[in-house]
Amino acid sequence: MATKGKHKRRAIRYRLDRWVRSMIMGAIGAFAQKPAAVAPDPRSSSIKKILLVRANFRMGNAVLALPAIAALRKNFPRATIDFVGSPISNLLFQGQPLNHHYVAPRRFPHVLWQYPRLMGRLRANRYDLAVDVGCSQSGGAAFIIGFSGARLRAGFAGKWDRLFNLRIPKPDETNKYRKLTSLLTALRLHQIEPVGRLELSAAEKIAGRKKLQSLGGRKSASIAGVFVGGRKLHGKRWPAENFVEVIGGLRRGGVDVVVFLGPEEEDMAAAFRPSAPIVFEPSVRKFAAIVAHLDLLICGDSGPMHLACAVGVPVVAVFQQRNLRHWAPPPDAGRFLCDPNGVSAAMVLEAAFEVLSANRSSDDSPRARPEDSAAAQH
Repeated sequence: MATKGKHKRRAIRYRLDRWVRSMIMGAIGAFAQKPAAVAPDPRSSSIKKILLVRANFRMGNAVLALPAIAALRKNFPRATIDFVGSPISNLLFQGQPLNHHYVAPRRFPHVLWQYPRLMGRLRANRYDLAVDVGCSQSGGAAFIIGFSGARLRAGFAGKWDRLFNLRIPKPDETNKYRKLTSLLTALRLHQIEPVGRLELSAAEKIAGRKKLQSLGGRKSASIAGVFVGGRKLHGKRWPAENFVEVIGGLRRGGVDVVVFLGPEEEDMAAAFRPSAPIVFEPSVRKFAAIVAHLDLLICGDSGPMHLACAVGVPVVAVFQQRNLRHWAPPPDAGRFLCDPNGVSAAMVLEAAFEVLSANRSSDDSPRARPEDSAAAQH
C-alpha cells in the first residue's frame, strides 16, 4: 500500500510540474516576437560554439539525442559543443564528445530562480548555433534555445518556433529516430548514424562483465536479459506472467536468462524468483555496462530498449499500436512486436530465437565483447 501511495504521489507531482511548465512556456510563447527567418547555413566555418538541447527527463529520450552529438562532432571537430539536458543525460553522456553538460531545471517553484541562472551562463558563452535535438517542439527546449542568445537558433517549425530564427519545415515523419535524422540532414550535416553509440570506459565494461558472470552466466552459447518494466501510466508494461512464460521458454531452449528490475519494478521481484537471477542496478551506467554483454534484451517499449540499441545489443520489444510508429528503433536493431489482439509470450519467444539464431549465423565464433578488442590492442 505504501508503494502504491508513493507512485500515486509521484504521478500527481509529475502532472502538476508539467502543467505549470506548460503554462509558463505558453505565456512566453504568446508574448515573444517571432524573429525573422535566416538562411540555413549552419555548416559555415563561422560555427565555433554549438549548443544542443534535449529538455526531457526520461532515459530513452536522452539516448535518442546521441546521434545528434556524434553528427555535430564529426561535422565540426574543432567546435565547442555543449548540451542542456537532464540529470540522467548528464550521467549517460560521460565519455561523449561534449565540452560541457548543463542540467535544465525541472520542478516548480525552483525553476523561477534556476532558469535565470542557467540562461545567464548560456548567454555568456555566445553560441553560434543552438539546436533543439528533441524534435518535439518542447516549450522548455524552445525557451532555452531562444533565450540562449545564439546567433542561429534551429528547430522544427511548429507550436514553439517563435524563438527560432532557423525554422526547419516539420516533416511528415513521426518516428523519433527518423525525425532526428531528418533534422540533421536539413542542417546539411553528413555522416549521420540513425542510432547513437553510448561510450563506456574499459573499466566499466570489465565491471559489467564480472557482474554478469557473478550471476552464473554464461553457461550456454547465448545469454538474454529480460527487462520487465515500462511506464505504467502510459500502459507500456507487459504483464509479468508473460515475462515468466518467456523466461521459462528461453531456459528450455538452452538460453541463459537474467532479469532486470528498475526503481519502479522493485515490488515485482517475487514474481520472477527462482526463475532467473535478478538484477536491480540503480546506476544507469553500470546497468548499461551489464546490458552491453548480453546477446539479446527482451523488454517493453522503454528506456532500456533504447539503451540496448546504443550499446549494440539487439532487442525484442513489445509495443502498443499507438507507440510503435513513434518509438520503434530502426529494423536492424532487433524485432518490434505489436498486435491488436495483444502480443503473446509465444510470439516473443519465436522472435527471440530468430534473432539469436541470426546473430550466431552472422558470426560462427562467440560475439566479440567490447573488452576483447580493447585487450587485443595492448
